[in-house]
Amino acid sequence: MIWIDKIQEAIDFIERNLFEPLNSEAVGKAINYAPSSFSIFFSAVVGYSVGEYIRFRRLSEAAERLAKDNASVTDMAFLCGYDTVESFSKAFKRLFDCAPSQYIESKYRKFSPVKINFSLKGGFGMRRNLIPGLPKVDWSDTKRQSEYVNSVVSALKGLGESADYDYVCAVSGSAFMASFSVEGWDFGNHSVRNAPIIPEHTFKMFGYDATRHRKSDFATDSRLIMDSIDRGIPVIADNVINCSNECLISGYDNDGAVLLGYSPFMYIADDHGEPHDETGYFRKTGWHGQCGGFWLIGKKGGKPTKEAVFAETLKLMKRLISEPSMVPSHHNGLAAHRAFANALMAYSWDDSFEPYMGVMCTYKTYLDRQYAVKFLEDNGRGDLAGIYGEIAELCDGLGQMIPQDFSAGEKFGDRAQLRPYCDALLEICALEQKALSLL
Repeated sequence: MIWIDKIQEAIDFIERNLFEPLNSEAVGKAINYAPSSFSIFFSAVVGYSVGEYIRFRRLSEAAERLAKDNASVTDMAFLCGYDTVESFSKAFKRLFDCAPSQYIESKYRKFSPVKINFSLKGGFGMRRNLIPGLPKVDWSDTKRQSEYVNSVVSALKGLGESADYDYVCAVSGSAFMASFSVEGWDFGNHSVRNAPIIPEHTFKMFGYDATRHRKSDFATDSRLIMDSIDRGIPVIADNVINCSNECLISGYDNDGAVLLGYSPFMYIADDHGEPHDETGYFRKTGWHGQCGGFWLIGKKGGKPTKEAVFAETLKLMKRLISEPSMVPSHHNGLAAHRAFANALMAYSWDDSFEPYMGVMCTYKTYLDRQYAVKFLEDNGRGDLAGIYGEIAELCDGLGQMIPQDFSAGEKFGDRAQLRPYCDALLEICALEQKALSLL
């Protein structure tokens, strides 16, 4: 419905220009909508007037900066458009029931950006619903290739959280994960289904529960996904789009027979031939046949402190490095590095495609080691950060020895040319063993 889309457009405009001079007339003009009608529709849909919404969002963003960036109350007062610190403090206390200097992010809930979740029922009984405007999940950034991390970032932003790839990659444990198949080449070695302790931890660090639902019957699975979408909460699914390990489910159509969402592979015709939805999300009919399961995000509770997040992530890091196998089909941690090196020296192949593709896919997990460095530094573990700085350099070297463009296929015809790559894998293994001794 066009006017529903216009309200979302208005909200997005406000978010992009939050600290610029804004009022109902300016926002209505920006989206080419009559200000009087716009104000009525905005209040009816959002539940707040345009002025209230802008005020609540500015104060919430100011609260976050006060808590995280040690911003001054005076600066935040003038940034939010208040003439005096006193008037800002009064407005702040009315919204949060505390003074600006007392605000603690984990204790008080902020007023997050609104995302309109519109559901229309009736007709012949075919239901459709979606969560509009989630950030795109793609591979345009060649340094940030984790399907899981990109999906989590989009989901968290849709829930109003501040999240970026680098931090989520580290705090989720993805920057410390390694897995390699027990038998044969596996193009999904980087999937978090091979380290199932990661998703539950990820969302817990942001104050949410998350549960893994293994594939069952269509009626049960589609109902769980639709219920989540109806609550405005996206779902992270396993193997819905061909070749995609994790993808973001942001809607459904035809009573759940069709899923909508984002995946890096949705833009590749050979991997996804079904036309996209008019919203820009993929459409996937017959999704249940290849779906391996999905993660459901629960209600938000109290967010752990920075210290608690780091302590819990260190425990996860230790498990990810030390446990030799978290699922029967794969090696993990130190054992995975050794298995990867062994495969290049011992496996047989008829042509270079299968091992080359296996190397490219498995390399995704090594790319993410670089995001461990800042996370460890920021939490006072310079010793571990130094080790992961060395590891990141070795990982960068892996990508240069066997580039991600199939240009080094001749190396798979001569094991001697693969030996430097294997040696680097074993160096990474030795360094992570050293890091493990410091945990």
